[in-house]
Amino acid sequence: MRSKECTSLRNEQVARILSILRDLDRLGGTDVYELAERYGTAVRTIRRDLAALEHVGLPLAEEQDGKRKRWSIRYRDRLQEYSGLIDASHYLALKIATEASGLANTSGQFAALEDLARKIEKVLGPAERDRLKAIERCFDSYSRFAYREAAPDVFWPLVDAVSAGRVCRVVYRAPSPRPRDKTFEVLPLRLFVHDRAVYVLAFVPKHEGIVKLNLQRLRRLRVLKKTAKPPADFDPAKWEQSAFGIFGGGKETTYVLRFHRNAAPFIRERVWHPSQTLRKLRGGGVELTFTCPESFEVAAWVASWREWVEARAPRTLRSESRSLGEWLCRRYSLQPTSTDGRAAPRRSGKTERGSLPRS
Repeated sequence: MRSKECTSLRNEQVARILSILRDLDRLGGTDVYELAERYGTAVRTIRRDLAALEHVGLPLAEEQDGKRKRWSIRYRDRLQEYSGLIDASHYLALKIATEASGLANTSGQFAALEDLARKIEKVLGPAERDRLKAIERCFDSYSRFAYREAAPDVFWPLVDAVSAGRVCRVVYRAPSPRPRDKTFEVLPLRLFVHDRAVYVLAFVPKHEGIVKLNLQRLRRLRVLKKTAKPPADFDPAKWEQSAFGIFGGGKETTYVLRFHRNAAPFIRERVWHPSQTLRKLRGGGVELTFTCPESFEVAAWVASWREWVEARAPRTLRSESRSLGEWLCRRYSLQPTSTDGRAAPRRSGKTERGSLPRS
């Protein structure tokens, strides 16, 4: 008999709590006295019910209304908070990370990401999983392919080293006419993608300098037990943004570029560098100014705009552009050239003005 009474009381409590949830979700909420009167129970019982709801993690909120407190449940606020944790880009980043190697991996970080992916998919349910798969199909990211192409025996140990602040001994082969391997120790700080390749931003304790290493050029990698810290005043995010591209070792230089009106709409529509400023010019053109470490990458980017840009500063860029123009004239002049790029001796015979010489 006592067992039946306990079951009845428990059922009554569950029904009351479910009803309270409905009342709390109403506009304006409710107070404990209203609930006690509505369900014919003591105020302290209602307080215990509310405490139980809070204990299981439901987002209850209380607001002072005169002398009484009104309680409500903030499902929407909490759902909005949770949904803000994962958007399409986060989901894609997670998928990229867990699919990067294409094989099972023993890395602790890899296992944690796989576990997170499974939990997210379980909570979302079939319909939401289908929606995220649809989102994934909307993107054709070069970054995604870059991460997938990164060797798993290098990529995942670096992920572990970055998260734990561990020093790595690397064997690196930089591209050159006569490539040779260099062995040194680095503290990995961050992994990122540039121009379809994966790089690691790293601190070199021996030289107290910062380097960017292409993962494809790492011949060997060993994560050591010792740890290190970068300089106290070093900000990885700020350092990455200071460079125009991947190279960041030159002196700080201010670039002033004037773009023709035909190119101006393309220049205005995006941020080319965090420090940039834009100034309208007569005739519809635009002047772009930014400051970053001097780099050949800026010169290459300026050259890609061809006749639609004029380099106003610095002088070194104007000199580089002029030298490039002279070389292009020599290389692509009507006069034939030899295989080494030098002008070949003129052949006898006349050619029509403005036409290419006959072979």
